[in-house]
Amino acid sequence: MNSRRVALVTGGARRVGAEIVRSFAARGYDVVVHHGNSPEQAESLAAELRAAHGGRIEVLQDDLADVHAPARIVNAAIGAFGALDVVVSSASVMTALPFDAVTPEAWEHTAAINLRAPFFLMQAAARVMRDGGSIIQLSDHLAFEATSPRLIPHQVTKAALTQLVRTTASAFAPRLRVNAVAPGLVLAPEAMSPEAIERFLHDVPMGRCGTPLDVAQAIHFLVDAPYITGLVLPVDGGRHLRR
Repeated sequence: MNSRRVALVTGGARRVGAEIVRSFAARGYDVVVHHGNSPEQAESLAAELRAAHGGRIEVLQDDLADVHAPARIVNAAIGAFGALDVVVSSASVMTALPFDAVTPEAWEHTAAINLRAPFFLMQAAARVMRDGGSIIQLSDHLAFEATSPRLIPHQVTKAALTQLVRTTASAFAPRLRVNAVAPGLVLAPEAMSPEAIERFLHDVPMGRCGTPLDVAQAIHFLVDAPYITGLVLPVDGGRHLRR
């Protein structure tokens, strides 16, 4: 049996997900890096981490919009390392659309990635995770706000995800813990203008953007806190205080 701790990170090839993967590798974990369609970034990240830390990094590609993908990913992780201790659902989709432009197809795709896949990933993982394991969901500060009418499917699915965390935390206790982090602006969307960022920061008491490392550190706090479950932890520079 694998004596090293094993982490699975969905959406782990790019942006915040890649920083989360780096943080687990730096802490001596074997890491499964899932990606949807970023093979070059995923393989480059894996090579970087193998050289830096000498750990075992497995890269998996699968489309989380496929209903069978969560089970395949968990089975592949067990096949690669023989154990699973931490699952981080970092994969997400956020498409800006005017209210009248939201189609059933767009709604279903967002719900599939942001809500259905995390649930069935937890369901599959819970069957095989070692006792004391930790599941972390990535929510969003937008789950608690009503200020982005162009992001309704994203906001609604992330709000539902926070309720899913509470429900599954109760269902899986005491063997497994389920928590979430809700990042604010830790990595600006590529299309976000400097003016929009400045307006956003007006409601952030810390007065600045965060970083992906802030999210990774919050995740490790939750992973290492054995008496915390069912918590959604804001990582938003205090923006939640202005609601």
